[in-house]
Amino acid sequence: MPVYEYTCEGCGAAFDHLVKSVHSIDKPVCPECRSKRVTRRYSTFAARQGTRSAAPPAGPCSGCADGACPMRTPE
Repeated sequence: MPVYEYTCEGCGAAFDHLVKSVHSIDKPVCPECRSKRVTRRYSTFAARQGTRSAAPPAGPCSGCADGACPMRTPE
């Protein structure tokens, strides 16, 4: 199930919406003002799809409990 990003044309709020199917015709409603005038935004994740991300820093990762990041490439 894809998650799309939307912007409300009424109040300008940006929000995400989980879509049950790519072919779904249901339009989301703004969680802030309840407007149905929303526009799907261009997702930066989709723009970078297929590209390789930059290598992580050489030091230990603060997000890994033991400092051994499984995502880090060997030097």
